[in-house]
This record gives sequence, C-alpha cells and structure tokens, in this order.
Amino acid sequence: MRALPARRAFFVFLSLFLFGAGAAFAAAAPAAPELPLDPHSWQATWSAGALMLLLLFAAFFAMTRYEVPLPLAMSLVSCSFLIIQWESAPDILRRGFGHYADITILFTAVAIPAHMIERSQGFKWVAAWLGHQLGKVRLRHPRITMPLLVAILLVTTYVTAGLMHNVTSILIMTPVIIRLCASYQIPSRWILSAALVASNLGGFSTRWGDTPNIIESATWGLQAGDFMREVLPANLLVLAALVLVATILTQRGIAGRAAAAVKVPFYTLQVAQTAADWKKAKSDLSIDTRLLAIGLSLLAFFILLHVIFPPLAITIGAATIVIAVLLERKSERYHSLTSLGFDVYLAFAAIFVLAGCVSHSWIGAVLYQQLIAAKAAPWVIAVTGYFGTTFTEAASWATAVSHSIQQLDSGHAAAWALGGGICAGSSSLVTAASAGIILAEESQRFNDPEHAITFRRYIAFGLPFSLFMLIFYAVYFTVFH
Repeated sequence: MRALPARRAFFVFLSLFLFGAGAAFAAAAPAAPELPLDPHSWQATWSAGALMLLLLFAAFFAMTRYEVPLPLAMSLVSCSFLIIQWESAPDILRRGFGHYADITILFTAVAIPAHMIERSQGFKWVAAWLGHQLGKVRLRHPRITMPLLVAILLVTTYVTAGLMHNVTSILIMTPVIIRLCASYQIPSRWILSAALVASNLGGFSTRWGDTPNIIESATWGLQAGDFMREVLPANLLVLAALVLVATILTQRGIAGRAAAAVKVPFYTLQVAQTAADWKKAKSDLSIDTRLLAIGLSLLAFFILLHVIFPPLAITIGAATIVIAVLLERKSERYHSLTSLGFDVYLAFAAIFVLAGCVSHSWIGAVLYQQLIAAKAAPWVIAVTGYFGTTFTEAASWATAVSHSIQQLDSGHAAAWALGGGICAGSSSLVTAASAGIILAEESQRFNDPEHAITFRRYIAFGLPFSLFMLIFYAVYFTVFH
C-alpha cells in the first residue's frame, strides 16, 4: 500500500476543517411534550427526590472508588429511577428514547467515517507530522515544547468543535492526542480531560457547535454573529485558563515520572532525538488512501448537508451510514457499522432515560421553581443549568427548560447564562454530556490504562474546573448583559 505524500495528506486533512466551517451537527428536533408532574404523586415528594440523588451519588461513588464501568452504573441507576416513576415509567421511557433515537443515527454517522480515518492511519500521520514539527521546535527551544504541544492540541480541539460539533471534535482529536503523548512520553490524562472541556467551550462558541446551542438559538432567535460578539470573548478567556491549568498539571505529571524513574523524562536529549526522527517515521507510514478518502469525504458530506438542509438531519445521517457501509470492504462492513461500540449506545440510552426521570421529579421541579423565584436572574439560570446538566444531560436539560426560561426573560443574557451553565455542567462529569461518553469509550480503545479516561480519572480535573467555569459565567453574564 503506497504512502500518501506529506503535502497532499496535510491538505486533505486540512480540507476537513474547511468543509466543516459553519456545519451544524444536529438539527434541533421538536421537543417531546412535557409530561406533567402530579403535585400529589410520590414522585413529586422530597423523599423520592432524595432517594434518586442517593442512587445517583452511589453510582458516582462506585465509578470513582471501585472503577465500575460507566454503562453498567448508569444502566442500573436509570432502571432504578424507572421503578421510582412507577405508573409514569412507560411515558418517561418513551420520552427518553425519543432523544436517544436521534443519537443512534447522528453519532453513528460521525463515528463510522472517523473510525475509517483512524484505521487508514490518517490520525497517525497527523500525529507524526505534528511530532516532527514539535521535534524541530524542541531542538531550538526545549522549554516551550510541552506548553506549545498542550496549547496546540487544546486550541485545535476548540476550533474543530466550533466548526463541526463537540462530539465530532472529540472523535477526531482523541487518537491524535493519545499518539502524540505516547510518542513524547507525556502523561495524556490531563490533556485528554482538558480536551473534553475545550470541546464543550468550542461547541458553546458557535450557533451550531453543540445541541444545546441549536435548541437555544431556535428558542431565542440567536444568530451566528450574536455568538461571535457576546459569547466568544468569554469562552476565549476560559480557554486560556484551561490551557494554563492543563500545562501546569501535565508538567507536574512529567516531573513525577522523572522523580519515580518510571520513564525517560521529557527534558532529555534522548526524547529530543526521538522527536527529530518523526520525519522518517512519517515518510515510512503506510496510509490506506482509499479508506482515508472515503472517511474524509463522508464526514464532509455529512457536515455540509447539515448546513444546507438542517431539517433533514436524520435522513442525511442514515444516508451517510448506508453509503459508508456499502463503500467499506466486504469483510469490514459489520465491524464499521458497530464501530461506536455497544457500551456507548447502552450509556446513551441509560443517561437519556435518567434525564427524563430527573426532569419528572422533585429535583426538576425544585430547580425550575428557583428560576421563577429569582425572576430568571442570569446567575440563577447559570447555577440551575449547571446542576440540571450534571444530574441529567446537556441536550435534555436544554430541551426541558429553554422555552420556559425564554418566557421569563427573552433577552440574550438569559440564553448565554443557560448556555454557560450547561457548558460548565457538561464539563463537570464524564457522564454529563455526549462528548464525555465518547471520550471515555474512545480513550479505552487503545487498551492502555495510561490513556483511559474513566469517571474516576476525569472527575479530579472536571469537577474543580467546571466550578470555576460556573462562577466565571455567572459573574460575566450578570455584569456584561
């Protein structure tokens, strides 16, 4: 199999970003009608809500303390929540799976082309090219190489999320980050964790960057220029803080490795020489050009058509899946169709059902009552958005409250406060957004615990930084209306 010429491969990969400009990953599907909560039912009592919170925190504890797999923990919790819902369980299940149905098509349509690119060695080539460029910088300016690497990876994740969608960004960037970190013997934990936050920030920066933005844009009538003027400056400040924190934590991880003498320290001549050899590694890399071309073309096809025909999101996704499988080699067709993995679908189904149960409970009622009592003050919207997203899921919470908040406050500040709270909440736990579930699954495909982002490994980064984001957005959108 012949290698892809360096310049040609670079421009092919770059075209992915150009084709993705202005793309809308998922059209805002009509919200399922709200299921009224009977104030006299047990589900509306504080004891039922307390039991749900206890079960949820028990699952968080099990995933943190005992490394219980995310799909297993969330599936058991969602089933327990359905038991609590009692007679309302069938309606809750249907509403939860209404959101899940879109996910099965849209995320599969992105996952198949992304995994085609991975199998073609395309991501390895990108990692080799970046490794070669950073190797040349390392020889001249050794001290800036690691901070530069962190900044490049996080900014690229942010930009791809803004242009395409945060889930697409995580699918593309996760293998690139892991391969670069492995080659430089840099701990990937903090960079991968920060990449999830960067993808959420990128998604929050554009009208089409994530599903909550699409929902809020339709509700408030927001335009792309509104995001550029009123949200982008705030998100760039948070991104700068994210790069700084990730750099410091990664540097500490490198220092810890060197002190423990586990691996060769980053600042050594040997690593510099290894980095300088990336040019040869890149030229020796064998690229499956057919698979790479199919993967890039289908990803561009899927993204571009969402710009032109937003209402046809599901149809375009289904067409992408069919074309991808038919163009795949016969022996790989089934493997490509199931490339996202059963665990991902199970986790998505569990979280959307869980979100419906929480919304139809004392917890959801209390959060909404706080919004009304505070007359939709931006900081209250941000705080309730944070906890609502943490306890449910970003798209579900946006669907549940956007219309109600818009009726309380039709100004942009309310929309930005809701988006900021959801963005921070999406970054708190790996279970709080679709991109987090994808990150957890993709990082474990390498079968190396060093790179696996589990609930436990992420929470040490995500929870503190998300609280900083919450405070920042609450203050920013209160002061700067």
